[in-house]
Amino acid sequence: MHDLIRDMAIWIANNQGEDTNKWIVHAGTYTESKDIQISSDTKALSVMNNGAKRILFSTIYSSTKLSTLVLSHNSLIDSKTLQLELFSKLTVLDLSINRLEDFPVEICKLVHLQFLNLSGNPLKSLPVELGSLINLKYLILWYTNCTFPNKVLSKLKALRVLDLSIGHKAYNLDIFPTIEKDLQLLPHFQALGIIISSKLTFSRFSQTVSVPVRWFDVCKYNESCLSFSSCFFENSHLGSNIISIHISHSDDIECVKFENESENQSICHLGRLECSFFRWMRNMKKVIWKGLDPKDVFPRLQILEFNFCPSLTSISWVVNLPRIQMLAVRHCTSIKQLIRMDELKDSGIHMSQLCFPFLTKMDLRYSDELELISDLMISFPALEYLLVDNCDKLENLPFKLSNHPEKLKLIKGSQEWWNNLELEDNDSYRFSLQPFFEKLSSSHFRYYEKSSS
Repeated sequence: MHDLIRDMAIWIANNQGEDTNKWIVHAGTYTESKDIQISSDTKALSVMNNGAKRILFSTIYSSTKLSTLVLSHNSLIDSKTLQLELFSKLTVLDLSINRLEDFPVEICKLVHLQFLNLSGNPLKSLPVELGSLINLKYLILWYTNCTFPNKVLSKLKALRVLDLSIGHKAYNLDIFPTIEKDLQLLPHFQALGIIISSKLTFSRFSQTVSVPVRWFDVCKYNESCLSFSSCFFENSHLGSNIISIHISHSDDIECVKFENESENQSICHLGRLECSFFRWMRNMKKVIWKGLDPKDVFPRLQILEFNFCPSLTSISWVVNLPRIQMLAVRHCTSIKQLIRMDELKDSGIHMSQLCFPFLTKMDLRYSDELELISDLMISFPALEYLLVDNCDKLENLPFKLSNHPEKLKLIKGSQEWWNNLELEDNDSYRFSLQPFFEKLSSSHFRYYEKSSS
């Protein structure tokens, strides 16, 4: 966030500067120790991104009105110095990305707590006392490997979301049924995030899961082909609920297949899916479609990313994604052309459009064999941002001067790449697009990486 916008947001939150202690922000100062004074009217406090090993709060009051406390991205090892018992009215607590090995048991006394994020801590287990948080609605545990005490989840009667989908222990055939049984007893439960790592668990899970899965991750999958077949779509707790699929760190996977083994075509879709990520898959060569069309499976997909897939050769099927808004291809060093007409014909996919009507961002990075976006004349009427970095063989823009996007705001790339572009009527075209071009700087690259991760 720009400094001026950030300062204005804090000013507005503090009643246009009249209540300077209502929202307190101490972020990005990078110090080992922080001492924070809290007043009686402080309602929200952020001490994130400081790298602090110790944060000490002090107040002259026996209790405070603090409802939101954000302590993420620090180096906290011991939670006792935080004096969380002072904050009995807390509803939001974010302790993500710290170094807490032991669960802060004092959290279990915060009976008003509704949101708890402990992601990115090397926690070993969760305490039985966690069941005391009867108002807890959201429990986020990315990048943790902690275990759940028996029946503790069933006591969290207000729980709506449990997200274990990134970096958590993969789905275990022996353990998960116990967790699932607890979740089934919760009257308001709406969304689970989980990881799958083997063909056996993937198949069994697809057929038997009976709680709504919102975030679905496949990590360290140990087969050459990952197949999303009819049984996956037929399970209403999967097909009709998932909003994100993340496939990553699976070097054994050579292809991902979407296939219909059923006569019922209407069931084969992920109607709520918004995001799909393929990351760190060194041997994945292609995505195969068999008896299915991408537009039917992904009718609402908005964000699609391929990152560190060095064997991937093309992604022609994306042309049939009707709602795609952001397409990223990064570190895919074998891909020469994103969309190929011959591949579409061979796959049996009927091309339904020669247009990306909603695509606003295209992010192409470190794909040094990329030469062409498409051999078809495809239009990008909604394109606003084009980022090209270290794709030196890409000598053509994905549009012509005669039909360049009306909403175009920015073309970002190296000066050398821009100078080497082959443009029709070179001088006039380059002159007309020059106002949209901005040289890619290292600081922008670091910001873009952080904001898109």
